[in-house]
Amino acid sequence: MNAFGKFQESMRGAENHVALICGTGNARVALSYRDLDRNVNSVAVQLLESGLKAGDRVLLAVPVSVETYTIMLALLKAGMVIMFIEPAHSARQVARILRSWPPEAIVATQSVLLLRFIAPELRRIPRRFVVDGHSAGATALFRNASGQRRVATQSRSDADSALLSFTSGSTGEPKPVVRTHGFLRQQLKMLNRVADTDPCDVDFVAMPMFVLFNLANGVTSVVPACDMKKLGRANPRVVFEQLCVERANRMVASPALLARLADYCLRHRLTLPDLTCVSTGGGPVSPDLPGRLKRIAPQALVRMVYGSTEAEPIACIDDREISVTAGRRMRAGAGLLVGKPVQGCDVSVIRSQPGAALGPCTDRSFKALKMPGGRVGEITVSGKHVLNSYADTSRNAATKIAVDGRTWHRTGDAGYFDEAGQLWLVGRCAAAISDSRGTVYPFQVEFALTGINGVRRAALISRNERRVLVIEPAGRAFRSDCAGAARCVADNHIDSIVTVRRIPVDKRHDAKIDYPALERLLDGRWTRLRLGLVETVSRVFRFSRGLSRKIICYCKYGRAESKVDQWPLKMQ
Repeated sequence: MNAFGKFQESMRGAENHVALICGTGNARVALSYRDLDRNVNSVAVQLLESGLKAGDRVLLAVPVSVETYTIMLALLKAGMVIMFIEPAHSARQVARILRSWPPEAIVATQSVLLLRFIAPELRRIPRRFVVDGHSAGATALFRNASGQRRVATQSRSDADSALLSFTSGSTGEPKPVVRTHGFLRQQLKMLNRVADTDPCDVDFVAMPMFVLFNLANGVTSVVPACDMKKLGRANPRVVFEQLCVERANRMVASPALLARLADYCLRHRLTLPDLTCVSTGGGPVSPDLPGRLKRIAPQALVRMVYGSTEAEPIACIDDREISVTAGRRMRAGAGLLVGKPVQGCDVSVIRSQPGAALGPCTDRSFKALKMPGGRVGEITVSGKHVLNSYADTSRNAATKIAVDGRTWHRTGDAGYFDEAGQLWLVGRCAAAISDSRGTVYPFQVEFALTGINGVRRAALISRNERRVLVIEPAGRAFRSDCAGAARCVADNHIDSIVTVRRIPVDKRHDAKIDYPALERLLDGRWTRLRLGLVETVSRVFRFSRGLSRKIICYCKYGRAESKVDQWPLKMQ
C-alpha cells in the first residue's frame, strides 16, 4: 500500500487548515492542505508526463521549504523513490553516492544545477527539474503544470522503496538507508507514541521527518527561516521572532539550535509563554539544557527523544521524569539518561564487541550475550520501525544480528539499564578508553562537565596512552577554577586538560563531537593547512597585484617598464 494514502487522508480531512508556513515578513508563505493537495497533484502530473515511472529514483536537492515537502509528497504519490543526500556530506562522499546509486532525475535549484558543469556525476543524470526559475536543459516545476487533471496514486506494495537516504558517515562512509512504504507507515505510527499532537497545534519543526509526521496528522508546521545546513550557528533572533509571530505552541529542533535559542532569550530576558511542548533529538542533550529551556518557556514540557537513522524513536523521557537523584548521577559521571524504551521498540544491552560481526544466533545464545542491569554494553534494538537491512547488504554484517528469524540492529552506542528499567547512554562503543586504570566512556566525563559555568563543550579522548580532556570555553566566563572542577569531576582519571576555541562537531546536527576531526586539530594538521593556505593566497595576491601594475604601465606608457617600483609606498 502506498504510504501517500496516509497524507491523502489528512489533506482531504483538513482542507481549510494551514499545512505549512515558511518565511518571514513579505516572504512569508502559508499553504493550506487544499492548496497542498492541488500542488502535489500538479507536480506528480509533470513528473509522470516527463517519462518517469513508479520505482525511479529522483534526487531531491532543494533547501528545506514549502516546495521541498510538496515535491516529496508528489514523488510518493507518483510511486517514485525520494533520494535525499545530506548537505553535510562532503563533495567526495556525494560523488561516491551518485556513482553507486545513480538517480533517473534530479529536482534542484538553479545554483545546484550549475554544479553539473564541474561534477560529472550530476551531468550523467538524464532528467533535470528546477524549482526557482529557469535552467538550461531543465524543466521548471510549479509552472505550466497540468494541474486540472487528477492523477491517481500509484499502487505500491509495503516492500517497495519510498525513501533513500544516507547516514551521516561520521564513523565511516555513509550507509544507504532505504525506507519502504510499509516501513514509513510504521515509523509514522511509532512517532505518534512520543508526540501527543492536536490538529489545532502550530508546530515549529526543524527536523524534516517530523514535518512529514505532522502532514500525516493534519497539523500545521512552521518551517524555520534560518539556514538549516548549520543549525548550531542559526540566527536565534529569527527563530524567536518566528515562534512569536506564528504563535507556535510546539517546537521540535536539535539540541544545538535549542541551546542557541535558550542563550539568546536568557541574555535578552525574553520568554516564550505560548510554548507547551519542546522536543529534541538527533544528538546528545546536555543535562542543563532542559532547565535552561524551562526558564524561557515555563509552560513547556521538555521531551528528549533518543533514536537513530535506522531506528526512530528508541527511547523517550520528559524533564518532569528526571528526578533530582538522576540529575546528580549525570553530574557524577553516570552518563546521559534517555528514559524507557518506546512501546513497540524492544531494546537489549549486549556484550560490547566493537567492529566484530555477530552471525546468526538462537534466542538462547542471544540471551547469553545480554548484560545484567547496571552493566555497560552495546545497545541493540528491534521492532517494525527498525531497519532490517541497508540497501548495500554488505554493510549488514557489522550492524545486524539475525536471531531466529528476527533482526536486531546494533546502534554502536554504549549504555545500560538502571534498576528502574531506564536506559542510560555513556558514549560510542568504539570511543571507549581502556587502560590500566579501567574503562571510561566519553559521555561519563563530557556530560558531567557541561553544566560547569564557563564550559560550553567537553570531549574526552586518548592520545599516546594518555587520557586528554579537551574543553571549549564559553567566552570570558572560563577561569582556572573550571580546570580544577573538571579534574575533580573526572575523578582523577585525566592526565592532561587542553582548551581549544571550538571543538569540532558533526555537520548534520552540530551536536555530536567529531572525534577524528578533534584528533587532527590537536595534531596541528589544520593549523598547518590554514597557514599554508594563507601563504598561498598571499602569493597569488602579490602576483596579481604586480601583474595589474604592469598592465596599467603598459596602457599608460605603451611599454611595461618597471615604473611600479617607483610608485608611492601607499599604493603597495
